[in-house]
Amino acid sequence: MDDTTEGLKQDIEDTRSAMGDTLEAIGDRVSPGRILERRRNRMVGWARDTKDRVMGTADGVKTHVGQGVHQVGSAPSSTVDSLTSRTKGTPLVAGSIAFGVGVLLGSILPPSRAEQRLGEQARNATEPLKAELQEAGREMVDHLKEPVQEAVETVKETAQDGAQHLRDTASDGADEVRKRASS
Repeated sequence: MDDTTEGLKQDIEDTRSAMGDTLEAIGDRVSPGRILERRRNRMVGWARDTKDRVMGTADGVKTHVGQGVHQVGSAPSSTVDSLTSRTKGTPLVAGSIAFGVGVLLGSILPPSRAEQRLGEQARNATEPLKAELQEAGREMVDHLKEPVQEAVETVKETAQDGAQHLRDTASDGADEVRKRASS
């Protein structure tokens, strides 16, 4: 009888331990904070992957720009051809190289009167655009508030449903343990 009682006690303890681990895992899975964290991590990963696909990675840009700068100093005519072939399909690299060459030439040559006038006109023309872009950004934030609030409510409801399911499962598990202990 002692072996049977001890065996039952050990079975009950093992069941409690397994249920405790399961309940802990379920609680972690339905925790509102963990749900939000998982969604945020997915969004951050998606944004990072999208940025890398569109703009390329920083390592690729450094390599191409470094090779291009070295070649610009040694052979200007062949550099344009090689940079054109090397940057085909990578607009960020091409833009970076063009910007670097422009800065280099701009620092060497003084601006003409025509360039000074054009610069002033460009500054005057971009001022209204700045205000329009700020307004567009504000409108975008206003339009995104409602979907974000709906997503938060959905997460909250899911968490509440999960918590209720967890309570029900825990109660059922406790009843099962009591039944086994009393048998």
